[in-house]
Formats: sequence, C-alpha cells, structure tokens
Amino acid sequence: MFMVYMVIAFLIFALSNLILTRLEYSHPQKYKAMGLGKPSFFSLNAKHLSILGFVIAREHKKLNDSHLSKLSDTMLATLIIYLLLLFLFISFGP
Repeated sequence: MFMVYMVIAFLIFALSNLILTRLEYSHPQKYKAMGLGKPSFFSLNAKHLSILGFVIAREHKKLNDSHLSKLSDTMLATLIIYLLLLFLFISFGP
C-alpha cells in the first residue's frame, strides 16, 4: 500500500510541475498574478500550494486552454483518489 501512495504522490508532484510550466509559458499573466514569478526561500512549496489552490478552485476554466484543463482535471482526480485511499486506510487499517 505504501508504494501506491508513493506513486500517487509522485504523480501529483509531476502534474503540479507540468501545470507550473504550462502557466509560466502559456499564461504568464496568470502565473505572475498568482505570485509564482517571485523567487523566495520557500518558493517551491509556495508554488505547489498555489497550484493546489488553482486546481481545486478550477481556475483553469477561465483560461480556455484545453491542455491545461486536462492536466488540472487529472491532478484533481488524482488528489481525490489519494484522499479516498488515505481515508480508507485510516478507517479500516492495512
């Protein structure tokens, strides 16, 4: 079960990086508006938290970018699966 969680966590991280890259190059205004263009000591964590909020709030729909929407929808579905598995594991044990 641990390996399943690790694979899902890696998938979420990879999708987050793909979304960051897509926003940076295809939607630089949104990228900067989210505060992603400012380097800081905690920038990696802040970027991934910003992307998490972006995906959960479904902000990608306003940008009319089908590739970004697919990435965001996939990440949201992966997050939901991860949380469901975590809930089941906590509730019923291994």
